[in-house]
Amino acid sequence: MFDPKLKEKIKTKIQDGEFEISDLPAFFEVFSQLGNQVEDLQDEVDEWDCVVEFEMVESGTYWLSIEDGQFTTGIGSHPETRLRLIMAASDAVKIFSGEKDAEAALNSGELKLEGDLPDAIKLHFLIELVLEEIEN
Repeated sequence: MFDPKLKEKIKTKIQDGEFEISDLPAFFEVFSQLGNQVEDLQDEVDEWDCVVEFEMVESGTYWLSIEDGQFTTGIGSHPETRLRLIMAASDAVKIFSGEKDAEAALNSGELKLEGDLPDAIKLHFLIELVLEEIEN
């Protein structure tokens, strides 16, 4: 079920520059909700199943699962992880608020990738779409 208040809370925090690591569970929940609702996101994951882990050094791990077009999220490790992104919490906040480009972070070594690059590229595009949806 989509929670417009949660989306608005994340939108406001990002716009006001107050988005922080403690907001990541809510961000991933909004990501998941939008993924299950927005047609553009559904089109992008057609026939693409992937579990992504986001490991924030010293701040915890979150996962996002896309299976048969359904998005789910949680905290901690996931046993079926296919793509793992490892970064400092401060970089995660900047990437998920749109302040820092994930590709630039990868090229600079601030973001480490374990898994296939095509999956990371697909995820990067999904993050951009989610940020656009949050802004609307």
